[in-house]
Amino acid sequence: MSCLLRISGESLDIETALSTCTVQPYLIWKKGEPRPLEGKTHRDSGANFAASEADFDELPLQLAEATIFLETHASALARLVATPGVQSATLDLGLAFQEGNIAQSLHFPSTFINLAARIGIALNMSQYACTGD
Repeated sequence: MSCLLRISGESLDIETALSTCTVQPYLIWKKGEPRPLEGKTHRDSGANFAASEADFDELPLQLAEATIFLETHASALARLVATPGVQSATLDLGLAFQEGNIAQSLHFPSTFINLAARIGIALNMSQYACTGD
């Protein structure tokens, strides 16, 4: 999954927050539950939602799919972001940084930025070292 929306908070009651939400997360976690990393526990509660299934080297497609996701679910996401206990709402775009590149420039359209901002969602870009394969 290359682009996800992550909602979380230390005092967030994630089950209550999601009980009236029409958008279904693909991952839910609760504060104190074990994390996949051995010996670690979650410091907050939250949920992840798939905003795009595009590959890490398909930024234009990620942006198009994420824009549709945000437009389609704007009201539900705005209510979810406004839920008491939500401390963070971030759309994270995962991007490939190809081996051998010395620079990489990314363009985020102002309409996309404004849409996320109106809902109350921050933007994050995570780059991953990838080979040509």
